[in-house]
Parts: sequence; structure tokens; C-alpha cells
Amino acid sequence: MPSVIKAEKLRFAYRRVPVLENVSFDVQSGDYVGIIGPNGGGKTTLLKLLLGLEQGAGNIFLFGTPLAQFKAWNKIGYLAQKSPVSQSRFPISAEEVVLMGLPQRLGSAVSRADLKQVHTAMQKTHTRDYAGTIFHDLSIGQQQRVLLARALVSNPEILILDEPSTALDAQSREMFFNLLGELNQQHGVTILLITHDTGEVGKHISKFMYVDKTVVFFGTKSEFCHSAAVAKQLGPFAQHTIDHLHNHHGHCPLGEDCTECAHAEGKHA
Repeated sequence: MPSVIKAEKLRFAYRRVPVLENVSFDVQSGDYVGIIGPNGGGKTTLLKLLLGLEQGAGNIFLFGTPLAQFKAWNKIGYLAQKSPVSQSRFPISAEEVVLMGLPQRLGSAVSRADLKQVHTAMQKTHTRDYAGTIFHDLSIGQQQRVLLARALVSNPEILILDEPSTALDAQSREMFFNLLGELNQQHGVTILLITHDTGEVGKHISKFMYVDKTVVFFGTKSEFCHSAAVAKQLGPFAQHTIDHLHNHHGHCPLGEDCTECAHAEGKHA
């Protein structure tokens, strides 16, 4: 699969305090990457570097183009941790919020093609039923799906999300992550997602990235399950509950010969 995001030796410091150091990775088309790590480990900063919202040292390539030369931002949808729309009390409809995700053409009226894109994005996120409802009259879960529709309205090939489920209840979280899984599996959208809901997102993602000032781990769920670096950071038990390779009884599909599981369960000295 072709590379869509490539980072080489990224570094970022805030007032000379290192936030990220020697960060390198390669995200391929169709990947669904769950980005995890401790608070203050640089996860949000990393996403902002990829989007050009912060500037550091190192190299970033989007679809093979150096970040400084990249212009095709319609290919990337972004859902920030805190959206200005959510903070505002302006009486705007859900449909109008999604429309804000399209490039604004000064002096141009909303076209029929624009509305078609809006309706398609709302259909994908199951938000068409309340298109005319004032955004702030919606539940938090409904608002988050509307904001996801806004991020999808330009038909991006990459979707970048920063802890989108923080304020959601359990049912809304499950619905939201199922929706992201559907976008990845059925529509081929590449996803990078910062989350603490590892148990839920682990059902859908294809890869984990563990960030703590640098990339401690980046690879498949199976590789995560056997990574010594991850075990050192989290402990074997947490490592094996996060990867979601285990079934609902907690058993590893690798069987009783999985020495890491045995160690996590205290079967080995």
C-alpha cells in the first residue's frame, strides 16, 4: 500500500523543553492507527505537526509531498479535541455546521453540489434526521457525529481525530467507534485517532502507535501484544487488555503457549 503520511526524525520543544524527539513512522493507505500514551507525552502536538498547525524540526510528507508544499487539504479531515463550534452558542443548524467543512468561496451561494456533499456526509454519519435542528439542541453524542460529518464533507482520504470520545457516554462511544470502523473498512478512509478508550477502539484499529516523547511502538495489534518495549511501559497485564486480541473470556488466541499472557496472569515466576 502507498504511504500517505511519513514522518522523519520530528522534534518539537516548547520554550526549550522537549515535547517530541526523534519521531519517525510511515502510515499507509487504509491504516487505522490508534495513538495511545500518557498525558503530556506529545500525542496532540504530533497531530498538530502533521497538520502544519505547529512547526518543529524534521520532515513530514503527506501523500509523498513535503508538508511545506502540500496544498490538497481537502484530502485530510480533522476533528480537534475541542471544536470552536461546540464552545459557541450561535444558533446554527446541524446542516450548516457540516457545510462549514467545505472550502468557503467568498461571495458564492451554496450550490446544489455543495448540498449533495453535505447530505452524503450526514448520511454516512447517521445525522440526516436532525439536519435542521439547532446544533446546541443536540445531545453531545449527536453533536460529535455532526462534527465528524463536517470533517468528512470534502471526502477526505485521511481522517485525523484527537480524543473524539472524551465527553461521550458508553453507548455513544460504541456507536461512534463503530462508525469510524465502517468508514475505514467500507470507504477505505485512513484514520489516525488519539484515544484513551483503548478497549473500545481496539476492536477496529489495525495498528497501535504508543507515543511518550518519542514513538515507543508502532505496529500491528499482534506485534503490540508481543512488544517488550510496550510491556516495559505498561506492564504485561495492561498490554494484553489493550490489544483486544483476546476474546471476551480474556483468553489469548495464541493459546496457552503465549508466555506473555502466562506472565501477565502470574503463572510464571
